[in-house]
Amino acid sequence: MERASAKELFILGRVSLRPTYGHEIMRTLRESRADLWVELSEKHVYYILRKLDREGLVAATGERSGNLPARKVYTITEMGRSVLAEMMIADSLVRAVPYSEFDVLLGMLAYTDLLDDAAKSDVLLRRRVVLQEQLDGLAEATEDSAFASGPDGFPRLMLAKVLRNVSAELDWLDSIAAHVAGSGWASLKPTFATDSPLATD
Repeated sequence: MERASAKELFILGRVSLRPTYGHEIMRTLRESRADLWVELSEKHVYYILRKLDREGLVAATGERSGNLPARKVYTITEMGRSVLAEMMIADSLVRAVPYSEFDVLLGMLAYTDLLDDAAKSDVLLRRRVVLQEQLDGLAEATEDSAFASGPDGFPRLMLAKVLRNVSAELDWLDSIAAHVAGSGWASLKPTFATDSPLATD
């Protein structure tokens, strides 16, 4: 398999551990702090579960508990196990380049003049506030008793990685803000060779 979706891999992998339902996936996503590295809304989880069901990778059955409404419980199929194995070695995921959607926004701020310099700097400031809030939340999470007393498992490894990444991005953003304060936004604008002669026969 050349291409695979990391979100589908996450959901299918979660279902492979034991039969489950959408709300439980969301709960374990938050409890294990996987929400720090997998961006999934509850709506998206259910969308992916229905897609996997249509493709025959999981099977849905109705289950009722007491007076609660019936819910769909998903179980991985044999075909699902085979596809999951292919997803885990997919070239697209092995070669994935980490990037942030903010990087795209920052590139547009540097490339275009649609916003004035003050508006562009305000975007940097707003991003800084977001990163600082994330950093503060991560610091609290590392002190959480579930992590402090728990085994050094995968959630703790990922929490440490995300903490380092957010801290590094905050430092990087501060260096960009300092550069802009000293040299202006125009200094970030790339130059393109527009006057180069075209090759002729």
